[in-house]
Amino acid sequence: MIEKIISQPSIDVVNPLLFSMGEDVMGFLNEVQLQYPEAISFASGRPDAKYFNMGQFSECLDYFVQHNVREKGIEENIVLENLGQYNRTKGIINTEVAKYLFIDEFIKVNPEDILITVGAQEAISIGITTLCDRENDVILVEDPAYIGITHFAKINDYKIESIPVIANESSIKAIEDKILEHQEKGKKVKVVYVIPDFQNPTGNSMSLSNRHKLLALARLYDFVIFEDNAYGDFYYENEKMPTLKSLDENDTVIYLRSLSKTIYPSLRLCLMVVTQKVKVQDKIFALSDLMAKTKGYVTVNTPSIMQAMFGGLLLKNKFSLESLNAEKRTGMKEKRDQLLESLNHFFNKETQYWAENISWNLPAGGFFLILKVPFKVTKEDVIRCAEVNKVIFTPMSFFYMNEGGENELRLAFSNVTKEEIIDGVQRLSEFIKSKVKNQ
Repeated sequence: MIEKIISQPSIDVVNPLLFSMGEDVMGFLNEVQLQYPEAISFASGRPDAKYFNMGQFSECLDYFVQHNVREKGIEENIVLENLGQYNRTKGIINTEVAKYLFIDEFIKVNPEDILITVGAQEAISIGITTLCDRENDVILVEDPAYIGITHFAKINDYKIESIPVIANESSIKAIEDKILEHQEKGKKVKVVYVIPDFQNPTGNSMSLSNRHKLLALARLYDFVIFEDNAYGDFYYENEKMPTLKSLDENDTVIYLRSLSKTIYPSLRLCLMVVTQKVKVQDKIFALSDLMAKTKGYVTVNTPSIMQAMFGGLLLKNKFSLESLNAEKRTGMKEKRDQLLESLNHFFNKETQYWAENISWNLPAGGFFLILKVPFKVTKEDVIRCAEVNKVIFTPMSFFYMNEGGENELRLAFSNVTKEEIIDGVQRLSEFIKSKVKNQ
């Protein structure tokens, strides 16, 4: 059979929906960065590796092991054997995580309603797979959006549609209009996916008022909110905003707390809070149990060694990451400020006439800034800029489900030094100046 496929190539042997996604954004940007390693990259929203503190991995792992020996009276060899074995689908550090969520996020949750998943991407996939019917249900996603959910839905043939980024009251009205539109067609909006804090890619934050309005809308129309929180710890201007889940009084929110930005990506952990109860065939189930059932057929369980390392970190720090994140937050704010200073210098409208129609936002947190330019930005521009000017950026159009962002580019400042920011913005200004002058 393999020989036949190789000798007679055919599109029939792969999922045709794989080609419905449009641009392979992640693949393209990775290729550009690999092809031009000397270029300064504002493309990737990677966290700064200098804060990873990888040396603490074994220390935290050992702390977790010894805690189990001391507090639970389990022999050390048994603890270690259990860490090397298949384990609970929901996770092995749920009690520690519940304490952390209460202390740092003001989320009160039973440990049994927590799933420790292999990153937020798995949490999204098992959430949609468990909840959504391909024929009758609709998923609404802010546009532009994190492409992980949009592309997952398209590959797996789930109905997904865009809504505006929730920045004002009209955005809430747009969601309600979309819900009513689908009701008339006999369809149900089952999930609304949002990143309330410093959204990727726009950097937008949902106001407290709109958080309450979205919760009320979910209650009224009986949909589930997927709250993806990867950037909430990186606030630079005001106090930390309350999560939707901490405000949720009616179990309308499923909370996804990625640790990729706050700890490090290779930990591959996300804390998924699923407090809902559902009725199926006259029986009441904990939705977390059904999610665990789905997960069991996806990854079986999340690696226990990685969970133990994070569990040890929580135990050592009295179930709070606030003190650990303070230094990272300060460092990220300094980078954001340097980026703003560099933009003001190299795109100064008073001294650079060609910069008259160029502008940018002031992100109050997160990893990203949006630069608006007076021309359409293409993937060819990315390649040209990397090749000639030795700097890489991401066209905002890559993140839109339909049209949008054609005159914008995203700059990620999280994984570059302040010196690289100055140099990179100067190089970018030369590229943009040449584009403006040659229009």
